[in-house]
Amino acid sequence: MAAALPVFPLSSKVTALRGVGPAFAQAFEDAGITTLKELLWSLPYRYIDRGTLQKIGELDTRWSPDREPVTVLGTVKDLRSTTTRVQRMALTEVLLQDGTGTIRLIWFNQGYLAKALRPGDRILAFGPVAMGRGGLEMRGPAFENMGKAGDEENLWIRRFLPLYRKLGPITGRFRQRLVQEALARAADPGEWLPPDLARGYPDTLGALRLLHQPPDDSDAALLDAHATPAHQRLACEELFAFSLGVSLRRAGRLARRGQRVPTSPELRERLKGFLPFRLTGAQRTAFREIVEDLTSGRVMHRLLQGDVGSGKTLVAFLAMAMVAETGGQAALLVPTEVLARQHAATFRRILAGEAGRMELLLGPMKAAEKRAALSRIASGEAAYVVGTHALFQEAVAFHRLQLVVVDEQHRFGVRQREALKEKGLDPHWLVMSATPIPRSLALALFGDLEQSVLDELPPGRQPITSRLLEPDRAERAWELVERELQAGHQAFVISPAIDPQDETKVPLRDIQAMEGLLRAQFPDAAIAVVHGRLKADELASRMDTFVKGEARILLATTVVEVGVDVPNATVMVVDHAERFGLSQLHQLRGRVGRGSARSQFIMLSASENERLRVLTETQDGFRIAQKDLELRGPGEFFGTRQAGLPRFQAADLVRDRKLLLTCKDAAEKALARGLTDPQKDWLKQEQARLKLAEIS
Repeated sequence: MAAALPVFPLSSKVTALRGVGPAFAQAFEDAGITTLKELLWSLPYRYIDRGTLQKIGELDTRWSPDREPVTVLGTVKDLRSTTTRVQRMALTEVLLQDGTGTIRLIWFNQGYLAKALRPGDRILAFGPVAMGRGGLEMRGPAFENMGKAGDEENLWIRRFLPLYRKLGPITGRFRQRLVQEALARAADPGEWLPPDLARGYPDTLGALRLLHQPPDDSDAALLDAHATPAHQRLACEELFAFSLGVSLRRAGRLARRGQRVPTSPELRERLKGFLPFRLTGAQRTAFREIVEDLTSGRVMHRLLQGDVGSGKTLVAFLAMAMVAETGGQAALLVPTEVLARQHAATFRRILAGEAGRMELLLGPMKAAEKRAALSRIASGEAAYVVGTHALFQEAVAFHRLQLVVVDEQHRFGVRQREALKEKGLDPHWLVMSATPIPRSLALALFGDLEQSVLDELPPGRQPITSRLLEPDRAERAWELVERELQAGHQAFVISPAIDPQDETKVPLRDIQAMEGLLRAQFPDAAIAVVHGRLKADELASRMDTFVKGEARILLATTVVEVGVDVPNATVMVVDHAERFGLSQLHQLRGRVGRGSARSQFIMLSASENERLRVLTETQDGFRIAQKDLELRGPGEFFGTRQAGLPRFQAADLVRDRKLLLTCKDAAEKALARGLTDPQKDWLKQEQARLKLAEIS
């Protein structure tokens, strides 16, 4: 009788498995896999259902463009590598047979396949079938090399075949073998979920086995949708660990003593004097919540979010004024110099005769100018400070920093935000997001922050008429721009690319081509062109000509997405609108409709019109944001990969948003009861695996 293989805890290194030498260990490490747990949590990217496997001789030879892909398994009978006569493309052809018939597999410009495949290999191919000159064929099919005949037979004992992605020199087939060995040798990690959460789900190892070795009676649709109880179990573990981490951070913050900001009737009258108009009910509620935080004796960490034009900046200013008018300092941190200058101009208007108490700190300031600014900040003479990343510099010393307001939070890395704390201060934090954030994403990004939501627009904001036009009807957009210019108004035109080379796959009209079109279309209108490659001073100067009304048309990339306030601008045309996310387009739309005149928002697009039509149906930023999140996923919601998001492997913030709320409640109850030592150890491992330690 063979000796039993030793059992390994899930924390064991993958090198404990047979065949994992230094080269394979490095390939795994490069993919973020160092332990058995990380190997097993890297789930199959898809499953082949043997029940859907078709015999080649029984394939339907009729073909249509929307034909569903089919899956076949056969042996490579012949393999040829040639070059096409017309365009000189590499052509790889494989003749696949399964005993009932043959089919030709064809790949273009993938010459490496001629070396990767050999006659006698067993190939699992999936793709649409067509009838070619020589009979049945698949063009550019996805495939898995199952090795020589006989190698895969043990896999077909089961109905479902899990497929794994290749990692450098590690083939999907070898990964599959390692996973099976890891499942056979893994020790039971124990139960960490509270009973209420674990009820109805398999345990951890049971869930992993169900996903790497699906039983024949598994629901194929649920497997593909990652919605089986086993998937939910793993998602629950990730979301519970995340929620515990967030709750622990929040509890730690609430335990810290914060700088108590004094309030008085005199201060309230002083703040009222700053107001250019009466606050909305939502603004009053949000400011009341901020005041409660600032006077509580605890450190405030609050997220202030609202729709475009809901008045976040004014609420943030009042919070800063509450600190600045009682002897402290408040800093506003923004992502771009354009936005910093815009906020500084707004604050100077509000402060009027006391605008000298505000300081603007930017990276490219002249040396003497910067020295003077640093001196005023260090002495406390500057009670209001507005700046970009320059606020992080070691040379910046504050006299009595009590509040940091962060605008466009998602554009700042966690370490940058923490840099201000490392200056020896523990200020209050008010985080603003110009993009309405769906609740599940807000919990993931800002779960340890209290939240205030502005869901009401100030009176006088005009509704914006939004239209979607095909490019061949663009003349209607330019006619509308002409009418608005003749009425004395101004216009935005947004281009997605600076250079033609910016996009290689899809031909785009870049900003240079659009400038030529606009100058021909509107020869008498002054046009300012701005984009991210301009030097800061030049960008600010050109933007200023539009703000002052000297330029009638502003042609720009998304540098105007936030912060540009020109009430006289009543029309915006976005070229290639399909290149932008829905939330980004909603942000751009918010640049018009800021005055008393009715405004127009025109999207030009030849594709993705069903997606873009959402913007013509609603101006509710939260509805638009939820749709954007569902379409693009949390990683790309803000337009670029979000650095602060937890790296879930089984959980999905869109699909599992209800489960996240359940786990959040369970985490708060578990902390109230007190975590056991094994739970604390498990939590540390999960925080490291999911890289959650730096969130918020």
